[in-house]
Amino acid sequence: MTALIPRKIQGFQKTHAMNGAIAIAQGGETVYANGFGIADHFTNQLCTKDTQFFIASITKQFTAAALLHALWHKDPSIESLKAALHSSLINYLSANDSIWTGSAPEWADKVTLHHLLTHTSGIPGPNFQKDESTVILPAEVIRTLKDKPLLFEQGTKYQYSYAGYFLLSEIIARLAGKSLSQYLNDQFFKPLGMHTTFMPETGTCRTMKTSGDYPNLARGYTYFKNLLSVETETYGRNALLCGAGGLVSTVTDLLKWNENLYGNKIFPIDVTEHMLSEHVQIDSEDAPSYYCYGIIKIKYKNGDVFKHDGGMAGFISTMQYRPCDKLSFVALANFNIYYCQKFSQAFDEEYKRFSHIKNHTDLNATIDQAMEERFPGFLAIKKSHTLMQLKDLVTLNTK
Repeated sequence: MTALIPRKIQGFQKTHAMNGAIAIAQGGETVYANGFGIADHFTNQLCTKDTQFFIASITKQFTAAALLHALWHKDPSIESLKAALHSSLINYLSANDSIWTGSAPEWADKVTLHHLLTHTSGIPGPNFQKDESTVILPAEVIRTLKDKPLLFEQGTKYQYSYAGYFLLSEIIARLAGKSLSQYLNDQFFKPLGMHTTFMPETGTCRTMKTSGDYPNLARGYTYFKNLLSVETETYGRNALLCGAGGLVSTVTDLLKWNENLYGNKIFPIDVTEHMLSEHVQIDSEDAPSYYCYGIIKIKYKNGDVFKHDGGMAGFISTMQYRPCDKLSFVALANFNIYYCQKFSQAFDEEYKRFSHIKNHTDLNATIDQAMEERFPGFLAIKKSHTLMQLKDLVTLNTK
């Protein structure tokens, strides 16, 4: 397998403009780790296996693990853990908690931690579009949510939610007596030797790079016509990304996480199994899929895969694990065409126009064609900058 991986990736490079880093392990042994392209065009710094990237929504599994860890250490029994997860938010963010700025929303007594973890809460997403320099506090985000009715009755529908994991960040802080960032560092990153992983609590990627304190952090880019790279216009604010998408890491650190999580080195096996249970079935393009806690499980014919992707201004990512042969795959990239302002606005318009198409494959194909008509060359750019997926690699271990 070790010899096949470089050849597969070299072949992939011939047809794809890779910009980021890839790492692959099997049975806990790293068999490939390398970087491609530019991490910082200002300094011509190249991407390596040690380059740090924002990992966006891959963060959610760390937030889920932090919550389970905090609850478990308050009462280490699986029955108590399950009961706590099905308790309402009001038990963790009381009616007089400062986060509610006066009064808790009606749904705080109905929505549970389980609903937040599985994107079944019905809580509407926040609506704020401001420049990077605008300071927005967590309480201000909550104010945009709390007086709105639920989009649907809690537990009756799956709808991917930023708001749920934003709230979980605050709940973990109350349980732990410290910020989610500090809790993750103390309980996971230091003990596991994940020394290049952290959750910044202030500023943006731009201010971090400007400070000069993060030499290994990649800048985020978008690609427009003729594959020109342009630094993203507006980065996400770290204080708001938090448990929903705020972690910075490297491909090698994330391999360590996979090894420890799926090897039952973080939790007792019954806690790990509950985290990875098929809690909610979700739409899938090619195989039955389920949302666990911060992780998606896909039941392919040749073996189940646990995965989560991430996307934000300037960055895209994927982290995957196949238990049957202990195959682990991480790809992080510092480009994202959908966060070019022109692309993202057009994409949102086309998504609304064709949202009546329920089949995901048909919907994506229709939107892509509409984007190609608006931006000739879009499809070529999209194909050229597609991240290498685990399903492209699973044949590597066959003889």
